[in-house]
Amino acid sequence: MSTRDFSHANNPAFACTANVVLLPFGRRSYLPALAERFGGVEVELDETTDRLVYRLGELTLVYSGMGSPAAANALEMIAANGGRRVVVFGACGGIDPKVAVGDLLVVSGAIRGEGTSRYYAPPEYPAAFHPLLTARLYEAASRAGVGCHLGTVYTTDAGYRQGPEIYQAYAGLAIGVESECAAAAVVGARLGLEMGGLLFCSDNVTLPDRNDRLYGGLRNPATRRGFEAGADVVVEVLSVGEGARRLES
Repeated sequence: MSTRDFSHANNPAFACTANVVLLPFGRRSYLPALAERFGGVEVELDETTDRLVYRLGELTLVYSGMGSPAAANALEMIAANGGRRVVVFGACGGIDPKVAVGDLLVVSGAIRGEGTSRYYAPPEYPAAFHPLLTARLYEAASRAGVGCHLGTVYTTDAGYRQGPEIYQAYAGLAIGVESECAAAAVVGARLGLEMGGLLFCSDNVTLPDRNDRLYGGLRNPATRRGFEAGADVVVEVLSVGEGARRLES
């Protein structure tokens, strides 16, 4: 694949920090809550882009919009404008009974049920996140005061078709389902980014309580606890230690 420079696209003056939080979902909920929690300042972008960007101190927060194509486009912009290390942070549905609403899921890899990643790597290429960044996220998440799990998620393009073909067929293999992680891992690898993933469970179709099977967003106190704990973990991991320098494998 030939090298292409996208730094000219939409926002040539946008200077991304080395460490980035990629938020794919929650423009009217999670995004303003994150900006408020960490004193985020919105970055002015060209009107032709749908992405929203905030500076969180020494970090950049990029809101991509939901889905793998949107996440891939955001990663192209991030990589072309100085980003080096990215953590995907967002909500997911649990598909394992051990995952409670509000628990954190540190994503080690993803099943490629979406279509975007095929433009970046052949189907057999693994959608795996950076092992050292994953280990750091798991260590921090394990002491965050909420439930914490390390494992694989299933990435789908069909958010309203998450039925038994996913949560039964992948029982014991995947612990959550969402719409960006597989593409983010593969696209990030192609672009030379160090990628991590941390999600909070917003609902779980395998749990007996009907309320736990329904998405409640930040109105659900358990979801809010997971969101806030996860946000603190991501900012901590991206801010401490080597900071803007690339991780050494």
